[in-house]
Amino acid sequence: MHPRYAAIFDIENLELNQHYCPEINDQANTLSQSTIASPLTLNEQLLADIKLSAEPIIINSVVQGSEMQLNDNKLTLPSPQLNASEKRALWALMSEHLDKL
Repeated sequence: MHPRYAAIFDIENLELNQHYCPEINDQANTLSQSTIASPLTLNEQLLADIKLSAEPIIINSVVQGSEMQLNDNKLTLPSPQLNASEKRALWALMSEHLDKL
């Protein structure tokens, strides 16, 4: 369920305790460490829109990676040019992070 709907209906969002699935965490850490992210130059308007829409979140760098992520003030995008579905995924990702604040 989307966090906004959960907040409306007073439903608590449950997440699996990471202690109970160490194999998945080890694989994810190994995969993320093995992937080297290269700096990405975005269109100035797109970067300005991203920073404006994610106002409380500070994005210090944008890098290219295999999948979209927002970690430690670093945004990872698959390419400098985003298609419509990638833009929707980006806004959903930022919305998810803003809902956690």
